[in-house]
Amino acid sequence: MIRKLDGLTTLLLATVFAAFLLYSCGAKQAPREIKVTVPTDFSGEITLDPCTTGLSAEVTLSARGTAATSACPKPGETVTLTVVKGGQNYRIPTDEVTINRAGDGLPVAIKAHIR
Repeated sequence: MIRKLDGLTTLLLATVFAAFLLYSCGAKQAPREIKVTVPTDFSGEITLDPCTTGLSAEVTLSARGTAATSACPKPGETVTLTVVKGGQNYRIPTDEVTINRAGDGLPVAIKAHIR
């Protein structure tokens, strides 16, 4: 015979379910942040060479729009770029940053468009 759940058992189950939902939502990784200093007269596509050892995650672009960075986003990880151009800062959100990956998932290029 199935016994009806009493109020305390229902409250306990609801609490466990809510905790599970909060944990699963909080488990999503925040995007990796890369600070990119850009020449004041530059606009166009930039290409970052990721996973370069011995460098900082913060980069300064060349006049051609390229730079190497130690940032090495894992598969499933996203990237947000903070652009410093002249005296102004702005963000390029994750949906406007492309991460090109090799067949094994390692990043080979991080691309975005600078306005």
